[in-house]
Amino acid sequence: MVARLSNFQPNDTAGLIGSPKKTISVLHVVENLNSQAVESWLLRVLAAAVEEYPHVHWTFFCVLGKTGRLDEVARALGAEVIHSRYEFGDKLHFLSALRKVMKQGRYDVLHCHHDIMSAAYLLASVGLPFRKRIVHIHNTSVSLPTPSRAKAGLVREPMRQVCLRMADQIVGISSEALESLIGNRQRDPTRHTVVHYAVDTARFAQARLDVTAFRESLGINPAAKILLFVGRIVEYKNPCFVVEILKHLGEMHSNVVAIFAGSGNRENDLRAMAQREALEARVNLLGFRDDVPELMLASDLLIWPSLEEPKEGLGLGIVEAQVAGLPILMSRSVPEEAIVVPELINVLPLRAGAKAWADAVIEILKRPQFCRDESRMKVESSSFSMAAGVANIMA
Repeated sequence: MVARLSNFQPNDTAGLIGSPKKTISVLHVVENLNSQAVESWLLRVLAAAVEEYPHVHWTFFCVLGKTGRLDEVARALGAEVIHSRYEFGDKLHFLSALRKVMKQGRYDVLHCHHDIMSAAYLLASVGLPFRKRIVHIHNTSVSLPTPSRAKAGLVREPMRQVCLRMADQIVGISSEALESLIGNRQRDPTRHTVVHYAVDTARFAQARLDVTAFRESLGINPAAKILLFVGRIVEYKNPCFVVEILKHLGEMHSNVVAIFAGSGNRENDLRAMAQREALEARVNLLGFRDDVPELMLASDLLIWPSLEEPKEGLGLGIVEAQVAGLPILMSRSVPEEAIVVPELINVLPLRAGAKAWADAVIEILKRPQFCRDESRMKVESSSFSMAAGVANIMA
């Protein structure tokens, strides 16, 4: 993989990155700074960019008015955090307030992180002197936050066209994410770009966890094998499939347990299913965790059964597991770009069924452990490295 953008033209941002004496103001429109993958990635990039790009000032406009658990982290890094005073559903007041923030801030760059929802933010910026407007695509679903399928169907294409016409640059976290917005049209290298998430590999190198104490705290046998599920406990992540796998492992492999790191609206369903199948002792729901590197280093296999349509925008957890040298069993939900260490990757379609996945789990757990240092170094030399990620997003 290429560790730098091959199609970046310096003239694209002439006068922006050129002089460290001139401050560049960037307005990022995000959901809120509450540990989601997108916002956490942006803060990792900001932390790594502070010294090299001190003349670039970041402001986060949070669409949700709620305080985020990472607000103070952003402020400590020199960024400004602004919360919307209005719900997005109150469109007139929301967009009016956002436009007021844009005018008062006199920003150079508008960087929108809400896929086709970014069309609303672009329209709010009409006539304002932004030097660049960027739409960043983080998934492939091209979805809208409305329960009405009819309404979504009516407005989806007009909003897509606004993004295509108003954005100076459209950036995808993978080729498939980019194509979900631009379609099969020929890419314009000056406007259409793929920028992979940057992974802080140092967190994995420095991670420390008392594995024995960790297992004891969860009542897990020291000899047990741990299947790790990382991500939101929601329908499209397909967490209940993991319980089906445990069921097929049966009594002969009762030393295999599942740990779920994440939260979501399927948690109660997951607990109920584990209870119904008499698997409560082998299913641990940890809720949201900020120690994923430690969990990955303490586990034996990452299990990733996400639904295959639409695909993941990237599957950041897949990349992080490779940093940890953790074997992965995943569905066909993840773009091939996320595969950096193929020796760790095992792909099985969901249609193969839970029994086939259980058989694959047994086979993978028999293999010798891959060298973790080697795996981490492969990611560090890829387009997912922090150095590449910072250079690409700043470009």
